[in-house]
Amino acid sequence: MLISYVLLALAMGAVMSVYVPMVARSAQIMGAAPMGNVPFFFIAFLSSVAIAVASGSRTAEFQKALSLPVWLYAAGVMSAMMIIATSFLVPRIGIGPMFVFLVAGQVLAGMAFGYMGIFGIAAQPLTIGKIAGAVMVIAGVYLVTFK
Repeated sequence: MLISYVLLALAMGAVMSVYVPMVARSAQIMGAAPMGNVPFFFIAFLSSVAIAVASGSRTAEFQKALSLPVWLYAAGVMSAMMIIATSFLVPRIGIGPMFVFLVAGQVLAGMAFGYMGIFGIAAQPLTIGKIAGAVMVIAGVYLVTFK
């Protein structure tokens, strides 16, 4: 794995640790968790279109968006639900525990989805090392959240 990919992934984790409390604060100011991300989805849409256009002619790719399988559009709903849930949870359980649970959920789901080979990814076997890693993640959740 390229070190640049690892650094980019770490940077995105850091960005998320700033983004989520910003959205949670916006939800508090606006008075409702479902409203916290509404202005940001609008800005994200405009930014995504601008970046796509700036990186080259995208007419063909924009047209392909209409041919996506309907079930893939659920990712937009999941994104909204994730942000609304984090906007709700951060003020109630704290940012540290929220992120620990978020990462644990990602690790466990990633292992399960990888094992099943769904969403167009190659199936990966469960190994003793992966299972041990998952157990350590769960132990870490307990230690960070409850001790």
